[in-house]
Amino acid sequence: MQPRTNAGRRTRNTVVLALIIAGLWASFALTRGATHPDESAPVGPVAHFSRAVELIRG
Repeated sequence: MQPRTNAGRRTRNTVVLALIIAGLWASFALTRGATHPDESAPVGPVAHFSRAVELIRG
């Protein structure tokens, strides 16, 4: 097997860093949405399912 090149390591590290940042951003967005619910939205344990269906339907 060939050893990894510096460019290959840099590319892999960049991709991993981008995925970590995207995951953190998504977690922050979900947490913020959960802590500041829309007053017109339904509440309860399955309210997020109705929101998901609404998003899918457009």
